[in-house]
Amino acid sequence: MVLKKIKLVTHHSSWWKKKKYRKESSEILKAYKSKGWKLKKVIKFKDNKKTIDTRVFKIFLISK
Repeated sequence: MVLKKIKLVTHHSSWWKKKKYRKESSEILKAYKSKGWKLKKVIKFKDNKKTIDTRVFKIFLISK
């Protein structure tokens, strides 16, 4: 079994950027799923409070 970690943006404070990032992330996950990868776990990535960046990341663990 091969495990792979993917770090994707899943949230943003701006509504249109949130929509954009969620769409991009779902397309990436869908491409992996079509290649036979299966989602095992989703981990919320710790935010860095020292930056102004309002994106929220999640780490997706997938296996094949």
